[in-house]
Amino acid sequence: MKRHLHDISPLSTSYEMGLKRVLLSANESGCSITQIAVLELKAGEHSAQHIHPDLQDAFFILDGEIDITIDGQVHHCKPEDFVFVEHLKAYELHAITDVRMLAMGCVIEAQRTKLYPILFEPNLRPMVWGGKRLTNWKQLPEQDNIGESWEVSTLDMLPSVIANGTWAGYPLSEVIAKMPEAILGKAVAKKYHNQMPLLVKFIDTKADLSVQVHPDDAMALREHNGSGKTEMWYVIDADPDAYIYAGFKEELTPEEYAHRVADGTIIDALAKHEIHAGDVFYIPAGRVHAIGKGVLLVEVQQSSDVTYRIYDYDRLGLDGKPRALHTELAAQALDYRVYKEYKNSYRDDIDAANPCLDTEHFSVRVVSITHPIHRNMVGYDSFVISTCTQGCCKIRIRSTRDEVELREGFSCLIPAAIADYDIVPTTPQTKLLEAYINNSSQKTFRRMISQFLHLSGF
Repeated sequence: MKRHLHDISPLSTSYEMGLKRVLLSANESGCSITQIAVLELKAGEHSAQHIHPDLQDAFFILDGEIDITIDGQVHHCKPEDFVFVEHLKAYELHAITDVRMLAMGCVIEAQRTKLYPILFEPNLRPMVWGGKRLTNWKQLPEQDNIGESWEVSTLDMLPSVIANGTWAGYPLSEVIAKMPEAILGKAVAKKYHNQMPLLVKFIDTKADLSVQVHPDDAMALREHNGSGKTEMWYVIDADPDAYIYAGFKEELTPEEYAHRVADGTIIDALAKHEIHAGDVFYIPAGRVHAIGKGVLLVEVQQSSDVTYRIYDYDRLGLDGKPRALHTELAAQALDYRVYKEYKNSYRDDIDAANPCLDTEHFSVRVVSITHPIHRNMVGYDSFVISTCTQGCCKIRIRSTRDEVELREGFSCLIPAAIADYDIVPTTPQTKLLEAYINNSSQKTFRRMISQFLHLSGF
C-alpha cells in the first residue's frame, strides 16, 4: 500500500492545536509500532527480497527517491510518500538517489508466536524389506525391519511430531493449521489448501522392494480422493552390486503387460540401473520402479502413500500374510513408453546449492559445503525441507538469529517466512538436500548490500 501525505485529509488533534494526517492507524493495520528509525541509503544500494515473519514494515520518505517492490509490484516513491508492507509480503528496496526515510517496525498482535527452524521426533516405519541401518545411522536404539524414516510428514498414518522449541510435542499438521501462510508460504498455502504438499523420507533396503507404480493426480483423485505420487530418489549409500529399476527398457502394450504379470516375467521388461552414492532418479507418477537391496536413499515425494504393487516375489508381509497386488489399477496408471534417459545428471560443486530437479510438484537442490553459505529462499514463497545426508551443520536464521543443529540422518523444516538463512558446517564436509515448491518468477534475486536491513529488522 502506497499513500502520499497530501492525499490524506487533515484531522484535528486532541491538543486543540494544529492538524494531523494519520498515515496508518492501529485499527487499520492490526499492529503496534515497536521501532522507528531513520534509514539512510546511498544511490544504487538495494536489498534482497525478504520477509519479516513477526513484523509489518512501514516507510515514510523524507528525502530522495526509492523503488519499493512488494510482491513483484514496483512502487516508485518520492518525499512525503508513505508505504506500508502487509504481513508476509515479500519486499525489496532499491535506492534511485541518496535516500533518507523513516522506517517503522510494527508488531502484529495476532502473530506474536515466533517462527523458528523445526526439528522432528524419530518417525520410523517397519517394512518386511527393511533392516537395521536406519536406527544405527540415526544413533537410535537398534531395531530390525525398519524400512523407512518419515522425516517430514503430515499424513495421518505416520505424522511428524515437532521435537524443539515452543511447539515441541505438537504434530506438524496442527501447527501448520494455525499459521499456514507463515509456514508453507502464501502461494503454497493457497494452491494446496493449507496442507503440506510434500513428504520426505529415508529408505533402507535389506531386501528388494516390490515392482510398483503410483497414480497421477487425476487418477488418485478419482480412485482415492487424494493426491498422486510423483517422487525422486537421491542415493546416499549403495552396496557395490546395488541397483534399481526405473522405467521400461522395451515398450509394452497393456495386453503385453498383463501377459508378463501373469507369467512372472515383468521384471525382464524393466530398465535396470547400477547405482552409486549421489545418483538421482526422477520417478514421475506412472513410471514403473523398484529399489533393489543394499540401498540407503532419500525420497522426496508428493504427500501421498498410494502405491500399486505389480510384483512382490511371492513374499509374505510382517503379519505372515501375502502382500496385496494391484495389477489392474497399475495397468491404468502405467506409462508404457520407453525414455532415452532415466537418471538425472547435475553438477555437485562444493560450497554451492546445486539444482538437480525442478518439477511442477517440487524442486530439489544438493548442497555440498565445506564453508558457511547463505541461502535466501524467500523469493520462492515456500517452506524449505533441509535433509542432512552427510556431516553436521547449523541452520541459522538471519532475521531472528535462531539456530538449530542439523545432524546426519535428520531433517529440518524452515518456515517460508524465515527462509533467509546461513548453513554453517561443523564437520569437514557437509551435504544436504533442500526440497521446496518453486513459486519464483525466475528473476535473479539481488543480494543484500546494507547490513542494517538484516540486523535491525528493517
